[in-house]
Amino acid sequence: MNVDSKVKKKKNQSNRKAYLLPLAIVLLLVGLVVWNNIRQETRLPNKDWSRSVSISAESISSEPIAFKEDNQYHIYTHLKDGIKATILDEKLNVVSEKTEKLPIDERGNFWTDGKQIAFVSQGDLIIQEGGKQNVLDKGVEFLADTKNRFAYTKGNEVYAYEPESGKSKLIFSAKEKVAELTANPESASFIAVVGEKVEMEAFYLTEKSGQYEPVSILKYSKTPTDKIYNFRFAEAGDDVHILYTFYSSKQGTKSFKTFYSSAPMNQLKDLSFTSVNFKDVSEGYEIENPTYLNLNIEDNAPTILFSARGAISTKKDAGNIYRASLKNDTWEATRISTTNDFSIYPVKAEDQTVFWLKAESVQDYQVHAASQDPAIMKNSQSISKQDVYNASFDAFAASIVSFIAMTNAFVWIVPTILFLGILYVVRIDVIEEEKPWVKWVSIALFVLTQLYVIQSLFNNRFYTLAPEYLTFDGSSLVVPIIVSIVALYVMQAVKNKDWGLFAQVSYFIGITVLFQLFIVGTYVY
Repeated sequence: MNVDSKVKKKKNQSNRKAYLLPLAIVLLLVGLVVWNNIRQETRLPNKDWSRSVSISAESISSEPIAFKEDNQYHIYTHLKDGIKATILDEKLNVVSEKTEKLPIDERGNFWTDGKQIAFVSQGDLIIQEGGKQNVLDKGVEFLADTKNRFAYTKGNEVYAYEPESGKSKLIFSAKEKVAELTANPESASFIAVVGEKVEMEAFYLTEKSGQYEPVSILKYSKTPTDKIYNFRFAEAGDDVHILYTFYSSKQGTKSFKTFYSSAPMNQLKDLSFTSVNFKDVSEGYEIENPTYLNLNIEDNAPTILFSARGAISTKKDAGNIYRASLKNDTWEATRISTTNDFSIYPVKAEDQTVFWLKAESVQDYQVHAASQDPAIMKNSQSISKQDVYNASFDAFAASIVSFIAMTNAFVWIVPTILFLGILYVVRIDVIEEEKPWVKWVSIALFVLTQLYVIQSLFNNRFYTLAPEYLTFDGSSLVVPIIVSIVALYVMQAVKNKDWGLFAQVSYFIGITVLFQLFIVGTYVY
């Protein structure tokens, strides 16, 4: 091998190092970004609840039925062409699945006790048991289910069906058409909302000595831009807790507000509803536009499950499921879901387990769950392929967006360019002779300018998004200095004798900006 070949080989090795060493560092930095994202993905929604657990049960946009019996969870979901029954063990593993092909109305509710299924099909109320179907009634519109019975409406009348006797009886007759019928799984009572046009009135139907007695709990005059709907209630001993949703639309803006009241059962005529403000205790802000509310009793106190838009991580928002409890006249809400997209229809199977539907597309939904069981909480934090995919995609997106954040790097190089430009005019000899002090002054000007300008990137959002090793006191000074030292070391390690003054300074500036792109830029937006 001749001398020229040896020199050429050394140059090629140096050129490769000039690319490979920064590339290795960039890959390490990208790995740190991905790992930080994985940590965010696998965090619990709060210390008391597991991450969301996907259940292999599909549904359309319809409230599921969920309850626990004999140490197993029973989930019934509404499909396009029937009902699916899914049984889970205590660890939320599927024990069995069964689909019943039924001509159920797409917007219709259903009732089941595990043996019988009641549903509405084109106005016919049908009871199915053992594969046989019987039409119980005709002209039926709404069905409201409890654990042991259900009620349904026909025009201005409400009927209750007793599975044991196989008969239904009239329990309420109104002057106008019934517009809404609500039940609670743990109660034998119902709420019937009467009036579809302007005047509406809500009645609480409670059973006494085998007969239902209606009590007026609310009167309201509707307008074309607002309405009251989605009444929910729960009973705790002799006390009744009631809430409803107030919807309004003004100038194209939709808003949803929740109103709540409670009273002993014999004082329901004196109810006074007050607006409910849900406060996210972990984020510290008020949650707006809660929907899909469900009211339950836990430890003899009311709790509300609902869906609302909110943060699921430092970078992402989603339609979350929240659980709120009343403490000192304040409804304190905590997020219990970690699913993306939008989640609706939360239902409680028992105090420790909540199920809901997560949107997979416009029409298709998947059942998800959250649990307070320690074993489920631990297992839910295992890193899945989806977690790695989400973390990698977020890292890629953050890297692209970080180019916007790093536009202020153009300012970093201005003093260095001015310095070298002036020298080129007044003292070109020191540049041609490549005096060492010229290189060090150029680098120092760049580093000092960077230290000053980069402070704007260390903002509140950066300290919220970035990991702990980048957010200590003084990190806005220490991190850029460390990056500059590493970049300087890389430059010194890969340069060869053919590198001139401009090549060394340009290389140092280039890899410094590149490193800052992935260390600081990925956490700015």
